[in-house]
Parts: sequence; C-alpha cells; structure tokens
Amino acid sequence: HQKAFAGQSFDRTVHRGDLTGIEIMSRLMEQVMRRGIPALEDHRAIALLPSSDGNRIAGALMLDIRRGAFIVVQAKATLLATGAGPTMYKIAAPSAEKTTDGLAMAYRAGANCMDMEMVQFHPTGLLVGESGISGTVLEEGLRGVGGYLLNGLMERYMANYDPRRLERSTRDVVSRSSYLEIMAGRGSTHGGVYIDVSHLGAEFVEANFPGMVERCRDVGFDLAREAVEVSPTAHYIMGGVKIDTTCRSNLEGLFVASEDSCGVHGANRLGGNGVACSTVFGGMAGDHMAAYIANCEAPTASMPQARDVITRITAPFGNSGGEDVYELRDELKALMWEQVGLVRHASGLEAAKKALEVLQQRAQQAPVRGGTRLNAEWQEWLN
Repeated sequence: HQKAFAGQSFDRTVHRGDLTGIEIMSRLMEQVMRRGIPALEDHRAIALLPSSDGNRIAGALMLDIRRGAFIVVQAKATLLATGAGPTMYKIAAPSAEKTTDGLAMAYRAGANCMDMEMVQFHPTGLLVGESGISGTVLEEGLRGVGGYLLNGLMERYMANYDPRRLERSTRDVVSRSSYLEIMAGRGSTHGGVYIDVSHLGAEFVEANFPGMVERCRDVGFDLAREAVEVSPTAHYIMGGVKIDTTCRSNLEGLFVASEDSCGVHGANRLGGNGVACSTVFGGMAGDHMAAYIANCEAPTASMPQARDVITRITAPFGNSGGEDVYELRDELKALMWEQVGLVRHASGLEAAKKALEVLQQRAQQAPVRGGTRLNAEWQEWLN
C-alpha cells in the first residue's frame, strides 16, 4: 500500500516498511556483487580531473583510505551521485561521511551550480545530546499517520502555524514552526520539541514502524508509549549542479544525478520524492551515459592537475601550531546552525560570510598528525 507523507494531497509514497532507503541500498549492493561489477570500497573521491587538453572531464582522483594511496580513475563518462549531505550544521540527518564533497568537486571543476541556499530541514530528527545519532530522522510517516508535535509545555502548536494541515504540513513549514517555538522559549528540556504517537496505540506503532521503534529504543526511548524529543535537522540540499534532461552538466563528460543535481524539487522537497529522484534520475543517467560513451574516445586525465591537488590536500601534514581540526568543525556547525539555518536574516548572513572566510584561513593552518593511511584527523580536515 502507499504511505501517508506530509504535504501530499493523497497517500502516494511507495515504501518497504519504514526503512525503504536501507532496503533499496541492500538490493542494489546485492546486484552489484551478483553481476561482478568492480567496486572501490573504502575509497574517497578527492577531485574531478580534466582531460589533458582541458576540454572535458576525464575521471577523478581517488584516495584509498586504507592504504593512504592516490589513484587516478579515467573514464569516458563520469557520474556524480554522492548524495550531497548538509552535515555542516550542528544537527544533521545524513551519515557522517556525507559532507557535500560531490558538489565541492563539481564547483572546483567549473560546473554551473544553482539554488545552493535551498537546504531542507526535516522536522523530526532524534535528539540525543552530544551523541552521533542526534539528528537521525524519525520518518515522515509518523506525522502522516496522525502523530502529534508538542512543545515544551506539551501543547500541540501546529494549529498556530498551519491550522488546516497541522502536523501534515510541508517540511519547511513544520521545521520553521518548531524552530520558532524553541526560540520563543517553549522548547523541550534539551532544546527541541516532542513527537508523540502513543495515542495511536503501542501495538499499531510497533507493527507499522518497527525500524523507528528500534531506533528510539537503542537510545532509551519508547516511541510506541511516550513522547520522544526531536529537533529540526539538516536533511537535504535542493541546490546543486545544473543539468539538462539527460543528466548532463555544462562540463563535457560529467553527468549528475539525484541530490548532487538541482531543479527537480523547487525550494522544498516533499517527503518520498528523494527516493523517486534517485531511482528515476539514476536510471536516466545510466541510459544516457551508455549511449554517450558509444560515440566518444577515451580521454587522458591531466596528471599535472592530479599532482597539484595532492600537494594541496597533503599540506596540513607540514603544519604546526595551528588549531585542532575537530574544534574548527564544531565551530563551523554552530555558526551554520545559528546564522544560516532555518530562519535567516541579512545581518546574520553577512556575519556568517565573514566568519566563514576567517574559518577557512584557520583551517588551512590546522595541523594533521600521522600519515595518510586510515587517518581520521586528515579525513576530517578534508571534510
């Protein structure tokens, strides 16, 4: 059946339980392994590389994280589909390895980007203090099926912001409403709000949302029987690389799909459309890339460009006396959350721009200890 998600005029979200994305990834990995498709595990893309003549994208520079070695991968066509991930915010939903690297690589390579200011905040990110799980999404279906949002006074507040749709309003409206409640001093104990589905009955909740129940139980909450503390959480970037109807960018040889691209979702993606976007545009990109490579010569990547990138990203190993990279990261997350978050003002954006320029200079001076193999501190510096 089709699940009720907020902002929809009728229930239309095709799903697999309450962990659809995980199921899709599991099936995809099964097919990759079954078909013997070569995969570079524990590798990180560092830069898109131009061809030696500079006329097109010829592949990418990769880092083998385990061996600490660099690899140049050359290709007739390159697909950018890294999942973006706005983890530059204090509270964020994407997994830690997603740091908008794909968009950064495309920007540095000269790709046309648009709508980069359009960041979506999901209304219900689990709030668990300083734990790494804070920000993890409690899915949209909880509100779609009739869950309540409560402020710190245990009042349902969405009637004050969208009296017709209430908790089933769109993500931007609900997240902004929650944020305003928190800023007005009506937040929960730990600076969030609450989601409550206990009135639907524990048996119903456990049967229909087993993944969400387990996710909450892992950190000591009983979603089926009590209100759970949540917060708006940075979730998705609507902006990205501008593409045409064949997923091609302005850079010859570079195709872009899903969250690394833009223009598909307007200024606010509806729940459920992320899965549709990745499957539809992923398939389209594959079809058009197959046709594209049938009629082009294999390019040669620019080795001088690769060497320049390697020199730049290994520079922190020679630094000394700079600031701790993890402290700089936390400062960045706090700055983005407070000045470039759900509610923005010109003065705050100007202040953030100046602070980011200073942070960039400080990050360039930050030292990294050890070598290139399995170096978490260096990976954070690269982030």
